[in-house]
Amino acid sequence: MNKIKILFTLMIISVISVFAYNFDETLPLPGKSITDSKLQSEVMMPIYYYTQRVTSPNCQDYKITNTEISKAKANNMWSEIWTVKACSTTVKIPINFTQTAEGTGYAIDYMNVKVNK
Repeated sequence: MNKIKILFTLMIISVISVFAYNFDETLPLPGKSITDSKLQSEVMMPIYYYTQRVTSPNCQDYKITNTEISKAKANNMWSEIWTVKACSTTVKIPINFTQTAEGTGYAIDYMNVKVNK
């Protein structure tokens, strides 16, 4: 019986820790992004999870505050920079988009992320 109680307690702690962060999921995103709301929602969580890695470990509030086109659409490819405000840190994350017959793919350009603390 004690094993069940311990397992149940660990499960509750895990669930609480996952929901401890406040990720603003308001759509459409602010700024000039040319992505539709469906694609924005797909890209949003990887952006937030990456932002967690480069900000203060105590930060729990995340919001995408701006989107801008950094390379205009040509040959079904374009680039955008999404700005995330995480507590006192601002993170600018470049994303490359590629449109195909199957849909639109994206790749976060981790090497060119800019962090301002």
